[in-house]
Amino acid sequence: MEIIKVTSENISDAINRAAEIIKSCGVVAIPTDTSYGLAANAFEKDCVLKVFKIKRRSLHKPLSIFVDSIKTIEKLFVIDEIASKFLALLPEKLTLILKTKYPKLFPEGILNPDGAVGIRYPLCIYPIEIARISGVPITATSANLSGEPPIYEPSLIIAKLENVDLLLDAGILPRRPVSTVIDLSKKPPIVLREGAFPVKKLVKITGIKIR
Repeated sequence: MEIIKVTSENISDAINRAAEIIKSCGVVAIPTDTSYGLAANAFEKDCVLKVFKIKRRSLHKPLSIFVDSIKTIEKLFVIDEIASKFLALLPEKLTLILKTKYPKLFPEGILNPDGAVGIRYPLCIYPIEIARISGVPITATSANLSGEPPIYEPSLIIAKLENVDLLLDAGILPRRPVSTVIDLSKKPPIVLREGAFPVKKLVKITGIKIR
């Protein structure tokens, strides 16, 4: 495992190196706005399968993706009036599940059986810039073994996870709550997980009824 200890001086180089690894179908452990995550090319099945193998996760539990912009979401996914109200909140600690316009772009392990994908556009430089520079959405999943708690300490990634190509070591992260997951492919939208963004606040801001 290659390790880069990230500082204010080398952060751009570290992100560029991570993008290189992503382009070569590698897996990178990166800091996110919640915990450390595992990033890989979300368009390529072989790359996605590497993440599942590292996490020992069932393929029946699709991964979400990080994207680099609202524009990318609008390009790849079906955005109706309801979805547009949620997009207006981003970047935020939200995972929005949307139907894709191009189901053949996304492999098994990313695409849900109904043709939807979980999407994150966070307020965090690492996933956004890595996705932008690599030119593809990247996997958005915690850097842990399936069923275990999220990892906030780089030393635990080194100790527990095998076959990670690169670790961007930004030190110990604050123990922040997970994202709130809203399935916008259903009408009315469904809360699959309440996390950092309170559902009551979502309802108040958007005016949308959520189950």
